[in-house]
Amino acid sequence: MEGSQKDKATFHVGDLVSVKNMPREEHFCIIGFKNSPSGQLVAILKALFNDTFITEKPLSELNSLLIRGRL
Repeated sequence: MEGSQKDKATFHVGDLVSVKNMPREEHFCIIGFKNSPSGQLVAILKALFNDTFITEKPLSELNSLLIRGRL
């Protein structure tokens, strides 16, 4: 679990991200975090340009859209 806490420290609610295995032009905002059934920490993401698209992805699949992690 220690690694998961370290990963969460790199992302915060409200961060803008893309997902590695999705098209680059699809951007998301992190709206929360939860543990998957396997115990892995995942981010709950809301699409920026599609009000109805919400998904969950492991933190390892996320790329920050912020320069140096800050807006």
